[in-house]
Amino acid sequence: MDEMMNAVVFFWLPLSMIALGAWISLSSKNNFRTIIGRIISVLGFILVCVSPWTVPSSPSSSIGHLIGFIVGPSSLLLIGIYLLIFSGNVPVGKLPSSDRKLGAFCMILGSLWFCLMQWGEFTPIYDGREVNRFWLIFFPTFILMICCLSSVLSISMLIIGEERHRESKILRLISISSMILIMCGLKIDGTNISSETFTHYFWLSVSDLFGILVGISLSIFIFGFVIYIYERSIGDPDSVPPPTSEEISQASKKIALNIGGVESE
Repeated sequence: MDEMMNAVVFFWLPLSMIALGAWISLSSKNNFRTIIGRIISVLGFILVCVSPWTVPSSPSSSIGHLIGFIVGPSSLLLIGIYLLIFSGNVPVGKLPSSDRKLGAFCMILGSLWFCLMQWGEFTPIYDGREVNRFWLIFFPTFILMICCLSSVLSISMLIIGEERHRESKILRLISISSMILIMCGLKIDGTNISSETFTHYFWLSVSDLFGILVGISLSIFIFGFVIYIYERSIGDPDSVPPPTSEEISQASKKIALNIGGVESE
């Protein structure tokens, strides 16, 4: 097979298997089909992660290379978030309060792992020659999104939430921590990544997220404006004429038949 066919068979097909398996698993109430969907997703995920060895000549395999590197710390962060959320003030699915410490430990360990990948020796080096270019894009975007989301959620909890001051403080702490990581990336060189490289990709991430925010805002504005123009073009609805004496008499009879009954003692 040529290089393009190898990329289709060993990367893009497994990548589509992840989405197909998730769709089968979530759209079926049958336990057997759910298990089959999960197996398809896991198999596709494994094939994508090993794509640097199955299709080393394809540039797409660098995505699988990055996924294989970040699956560990990402899993720790997700587990930590789950334990922190469901060991707190939640109405359903509440976990023991002792799990909060384990969740905090998982989040700290996952964050430290990511920091070692940026500034230490764990940097994703693709094909043994250069830093994976998708990592250079992923890490600045990742910590920037965490900073923005945690700040917005912290303020929202204070304004909208009830008895959520503790959770708001945790989110503020996460936001401040991510800001510190951004400043470190802008000023401190890593073992394999310079601060100039991080600065370049960080501002690219800022421009991308700003563009997404502006695009979403414009879409909402245009959608609302179109609805407003349409509603204005319809005009005022016709007034309903008052009921006639015959209609009032008929309504009175219906009301008299349905009101009343035996009084409770």
